[in-house]
Formats: sequence, C-alpha cells, structure tokens
Amino acid sequence: MKPMFALVDCNNFYVSCERVFDPLLMNRPVVVLSNNDGCVISRSQEAKDLGLVLGVPAFRCERILKEHNGIMLSSNYTLYGDMSQRVMSTLARFTPEIEVYSIDESFLSLTGIQGSLLSYGREIKKTVYQWTGMPVSVGIAPTKALAKIANKIAKKEGTGVTVLDTDDQIHECLASFPISDVWGIGGQYAEFLLARGINTALKFARQKDEWIQAHLTIVGLRLAHELRGESCIELDLIPSPKKGICNSKSFSRPVETREELMQSISEYATTAACKLRRQKSAASVITVYLATNQFKDEPQYAQSATVKLTVPTNFTPEIIKAASAIMCSIFRPGYRYKKTGIILSGIVPNDCRQIDLFADQQALIKHDRLSAVIDQVNGQYRRNSLKFASSGISPGWQMKRKLLSHAYTTRWDELKIVKA
Repeated sequence: MKPMFALVDCNNFYVSCERVFDPLLMNRPVVVLSNNDGCVISRSQEAKDLGLVLGVPAFRCERILKEHNGIMLSSNYTLYGDMSQRVMSTLARFTPEIEVYSIDESFLSLTGIQGSLLSYGREIKKTVYQWTGMPVSVGIAPTKALAKIANKIAKKEGTGVTVLDTDDQIHECLASFPISDVWGIGGQYAEFLLARGINTALKFARQKDEWIQAHLTIVGLRLAHELRGESCIELDLIPSPKKGICNSKSFSRPVETREELMQSISEYATTAACKLRRQKSAASVITVYLATNQFKDEPQYAQSATVKLTVPTNFTPEIIKAASAIMCSIFRPGYRYKKTGIILSGIVPNDCRQIDLFADQQALIKHDRLSAVIDQVNGQYRRNSLKFASSGISPGWQMKRKLLSHAYTTRWDELKIVKA
C-alpha cells in the first residue's frame, strides 16, 4: 500500500494562541516577543505585510505598530504549551499514527485512507479550527519531505490544504521550489548547492546518488529519495528521551551578587530536574556556566565548569547542591552578569541507574516519593506552587514580561469571562 503522510502546521502559532482568547487582536498587526521582551519571534500576517521580520528588536517595532493600531505581547509559554496539547489531541482523532514534530506541527500517517485526500485534509483543518480555534495548514504527500513542501505551498497560496499525490504534481512542484526552502537543507548546504547551479528541489533530486552521499552524507541521500517519492523517513511515534537537558535564560537586568546568581541556578536546576523526571531519566553530569553581556562596553567574563556524579540522579536537592557548588567555583565579583544556565548530560533511564554499593536504599525511595509529590502538586495547581527556598521568594532578576497576557487555560483566576 502506498504510504501517505500529512504535515499539519499551525499558522503564526504564538499569535494565533493569543487571538483565540482575545478577539480584539483579530485583523490587527500583532507580534510576540522573545524572553525579556527582546525581539520578535512570531508575527501575524498583518505584521508581515508591514515588513516586520523575525528577530527585529522590540523597540524598532513600536512606532510602526502604533501607526497601524498594532500590539506587542510577551511570550506566554504556559498558554502556548496547553494550546499545543489541544491541537495534537484533536489531530490524534484522525489517525493512530502521529508524530509530534514540534510545538506547532505534527506528521500524520494517512496510509490506507479511502476517498479524497483533499477532502480529508479539509476536514482536518476544519475540525482543528472548530475545536481549538487554531488555524492550520495541511500538506499531504507520499513522503515526509514532500509533505513539508506541500504544507509550505498551502500556506503560500492561501489554500490551506495541498495534496501532492501524482508524479506530474510532484514534478511541477519541485521544478519551482527553491532548494534553500527544502526541509533538511541548511544554510551551508544551500550555499554549496547554489554555487553548483542546483537551485531547485527537482535539480537536487536528479543528482546521482554517489555524488549526493559524498557531499551531503547519507542524510542528504535519504532526502533526495524522499523528494523522488520514495519514503525513507519513518514516523517517530515514540520520541526518544533527550540526551541532554539545558535550562538557561537571560536576566531582566544585570546581576552582580553571588546570592542572586545562586538563586537563579537553583531555579534553573529545579526546572531541569523536573524535565528529567518527566522522561523517567537521571543525569550523571552537570555543567553550569555564566556570562556577562558581550554587547556592552564593560568588563567581560564568561566561564563554565562540569562535575560528574557518582550515581545518576533526578532528585532536585542533589542537583541544586551540585550546581550551586559549581557556581561558587566559577563566580568572580566585580562583573555585571547577563546570563547563566545549567546543562544535564550523561542521561540514562531511571530504571537502569548504576546504584552505589553503599547507597542508602531507603533514602532513594524517599527521594522518589518526595519528587512525585512535588511534581503532582505543581502539575495540579500551578507551576512553583511548591518550590525550594534556595530559588528565592520573588527575585528581581527573573525574566521580564511586561506585556504578558492571561493564563486563560491553566489558572482559575485568569479564566476568560463571558457575559451574555
């Protein structure tokens, strides 16, 4: 049976999440800002039409948005994560085989679907919008790479759904599709191919296998076969646990004291440990780093250090203790620090940890129980309902989000009020 894949991608995801709960944002230029309200990371179509590009600093958008009745918003990651789960749950009703590729897009297996694929794609789009309020684009094709291309065409042409299921359709599409926009072709590979006159997806797909593998490795060869209509990249139905977990943020203001740096690394360690437990893993290597603002004309300093634990762990106090010790060793007074972070590696499954012969087994059991209670309370109520005192009560270095919208779906006191 011929394989068939669909790529469903939410349009302007962050902005669309905000519009679901605030109709006043409709038909207005809207941009969502990065951490500390730094630069643009999501734009509505109206903002794109004004020439606002991703990565532009927020202060450069203020005037043009004010002139066109636009608005800027801080990133509301809690809302976006919850809306993503709603979209993915809706998509799972259309097929048992689904790969959540990112927060705003998923691959679906449509192999064996009877009837018109175009109609099926339109039904997916209609249902997601009706059930979640999120506009999506759907690309359907015999391979994942072609489904990516079909999705981009659906967005560009404004049709919402594009199907590439015949050789003629695929040939015509690839003949005009830029090689730099092909899934898996990064900037350096794009420059390499363009320098050799390979400027479309079709020209790339027609190259000899030996040449492609020699210059773009086996990954590039698989991509070429995908563009020819041969499915080589299967759905990743069970995502693999992360091999490394990093938690890092820039401060809302320069930090100069050891105490505030210790608070920040404690909070980041808490979040990283929670991510470990969520994927049922433990880490044996902890790295901490800190740095000043390299863009400021002031004394600069950056440093990192790593420790290896005897026994892998996901117990928050142990990770905080190790991370704090590292922070003490690399901290130097007299600098204005902009950023710090923690990286967990040496990750192994929780049930495959090599336990120390002299470890207190009862203590390990108590650690797991305590962690489970903390995660349950924070998951049931709100994040940081229970937190460690070492993270501080209300630290002033935390991320700046002056334009933050409400947590419409996760906090009782911020639910949307409907008056009839």
